[in-house]
Order: sequence, then C-alpha cells, then structure tokens
Amino acid sequence: MSSKRLNSIQRGVALIQVLLLTAILSMMALQFTLSSRQQVTIATELQNRMEAEVKLRTLESKLLFTLLSLSKNDADRALQQEDEIGRLWNFYGKPFAVSDGATVSIQDLNGLLSVYGANNAQQIEEFLIFLGKQPQEAKSITSNLKYWQGYDRDQFTTMNNREVRGNYLLNVAELKKIDGIDDKLYEQLSPVVTTLQNLLFNPMTAPLPLLQAMLSPEICSEVANLRKEGRLTRKRFSELTQIEEGDTITFIPGRRLQIELTVAVGTSVAKRKFIAYLRPENRFPVVWFQ
Repeated sequence: MSSKRLNSIQRGVALIQVLLLTAILSMMALQFTLSSRQQVTIATELQNRMEAEVKLRTLESKLLFTLLSLSKNDADRALQQEDEIGRLWNFYGKPFAVSDGATVSIQDLNGLLSVYGANNAQQIEEFLIFLGKQPQEAKSITSNLKYWQGYDRDQFTTMNNREVRGNYLLNVAELKKIDGIDDKLYEQLSPVVTTLQNLLFNPMTAPLPLLQAMLSPEICSEVANLRKEGRLTRKRFSELTQIEEGDTITFIPGRRLQIELTVAVGTSVAKRKFIAYLRPENRFPVVWFQ
C-alpha cells in the first residue's frame, strides 16, 4: 500500500473518531441540559409546594381569627362588609375565593341533618323518601342506622352485615356499611349529613338538597337565589317559608363549622378539611374535632 493511500486512510479514521467524539460530547451536553431542566422543574415544584403549604396555614389562621372576632349575624352585615373575608363568606358550603388560587368553604353543622342517635329518625326517613326511596325501604334504612349505633332491633331492621359497630358513627364514611345505603345513596347523603349531635337546626345554612326536601320548588328557588346573592335575611326567610326560630330552630350560624381550604401555587395544590368548634370567650378558643 502506498504511503499516500495510507495517509488518506489514517485521515479518514481520524475524521470518523473526531465525529464520534463530537457526537458523544453533544449527547452528554444534551443530557446535562435535560438533567438541569429536570432539576430546575423539581426545585420549582418543591418551592411551589412549600409556598402553597405556607399560604394554606396563613389562610387558616386568618380565617379562624375572622370567625372568632367578627359577628356572623346578618344584622351585622355592615361590619362584615368591612372585612375582606366577612364580605365574601357564606355558611352553606359554597366555595368562595379569597385571593388568587385560594378558596374557602364553610358549612355550618347546624345546617346539616344529624344521623347521631335516634332523635332525627323521622327527618332522615322523610329525606330518604324525597330521594326516591319507598316508605318501607326508608324505614328499614333508618332502623338499620339506629341498630348500628347500639339501639334495639325493631320490626324494620334488616341488617345482614356481620360487622355492627354498636355505637355512634365515627365518620360519615361508615354510612357505606349500613344495609340499604349503596354507593349512589351515599353520594347523596354524605354532603348533607353529620355524625355529630345537633340540638338546633339552621335551615338558612342547609345544603340545597335539604331545602328542596323542606320547601316547595318556588319557595326553595327564591330562598336559594337570595342566599346566593347575599340578600337572605332572617326576616325574609321567615316570610317566605313560614318557619320561625324556636327551641329547635335557629337562623344564626353555630359555633361548629366544617371548613375546607384550598390553595394552589403553580401546579401544586394544598388542601385542608376539618371541623372547628369556636369558643371566643374560652381560654382555648378553637377545638378541632377532625
């Protein structure tokens, strides 16, 4: 092989080596770039998550302070309008935005239907019938609910479930274990019931399904619209529904509130749901039930 041809082959091999090395270095540089971007994305997501948690805790403290210090009576609307949360709040569970990415939902527990004990069996039965259950079926479900909580059997009890608690329900999810309550019925009941005892009922803060079961369609629609617009007062509610405050009925939100907070920062979302018992005059003004 001639020297000239050998040199040509060597230059070709060297060129190939250079090209391969360049390709390898390019791939390494691309990998470093992608890795850096991934690290930046991870760091940003972590920062957003931490920021969302901080904002969530700040929002919780701010909300509780407002609830403890500001009257919830509709007679004090003027004072409520001066507060950035008070002018927006409602106590029937409708979420409201307090800032960009931050929403609050407050449900007065007195507005919910209590499944605690046997005192509200008739109201539960009537609501089940409103949801489409036959009277005998509604009686059976309420009987099973009482039996689950340790009350005596009666002629309507049909529970076949071997697991019977024999005490009060710990949470709403236990309704799934009651014979007669399927997934569909549970989805209808869970937003409108509470496992805690209610001595008073507040129809002004009741979820819409409870109002629909209590009132005629026309009256219910009027009440719902006034409530949505923030113009529903105790006087107007009584005029429309003929329901008056008394030993078992109240029109003022109670001290026990079911609160749900949501804060979004970027793609990170922080949530917190709890029941707070507010006692502003007490040494410990807030008790968390859940």
